[in-house]
Amino acid sequence: MSRFYAPPSQWVADHVVLDEAEGRHAVEVLRLKQGDALTLFDGEGKVASARLVLAGKRRVEAEILACEQSAPPSGRTTLVQAIPKGKLFEWILEKATELGAARIVPLLSERTVVQLGGDERELKQEKWQRTVVEACKQCGQNWLPVVEVPVTLNAFLQRPCGPVALIGSLHPGAVLLREAIPLPLCGEALVCVGPEGDFTPQEMERVVAWGARPVSFGNIVLRAETAAIYSLSVLAHSRS
Repeated sequence: MSRFYAPPSQWVADHVVLDEAEGRHAVEVLRLKQGDALTLFDGEGKVASARLVLAGKRRVEAEILACEQSAPPSGRTTLVQAIPKGKLFEWILEKATELGAARIVPLLSERTVVQLGGDERELKQEKWQRTVVEACKQCGQNWLPVVEVPVTLNAFLQRPCGPVALIGSLHPGAVLLREAIPLPLCGEALVCVGPEGDFTPQEMERVVAWGARPVSFGNIVLRAETAAIYSLSVLAHSRS
């Protein structure tokens, strides 16, 4: 059954009006008609079986038949990811969604090939947020991750450091990831993954001074996207 995203503001009593993008996908792409069944989720754990009661070009509306609330995640994981070149970041977003990341912070570091101006950052954020919506629809995730506007490392470090903050490192002194995670892992956790070539020594010093613990992903040097998925997988396992 096809899944559609509708934020809480679109749920009124027992009816949901799909936004333009979701409505067009339902009617023009999937060719759904009045009376057809579909699944709705609001990104905050609510999921409903529904049927279309209006399938027009300007308005697509569904009636909720049954509704349930998914259990919230056992904790919130944030991925702070230096933006790789090409379409790799979209792939990371998809996999991070599948692995239960609650927040993804696109990071602009010194060695990040991709550099974005102010307007470009807003446009990228909108596009990337849509990527995680599509990932939720595909994998059955009912809790929508938040993709932030891309931020520089210096700006990110103005935030308070949480109880579990880790940074992937190729520099000496890093401990194995599994040894740095308190078990069982509860509450907030953050992992920061740098660009190809790692963070500069100066950047690493600033992040460590901020409160993050340098961690190693093993003897093999992982690509940035592999390091992101590996670290999120280990954190997700530590919560189970």
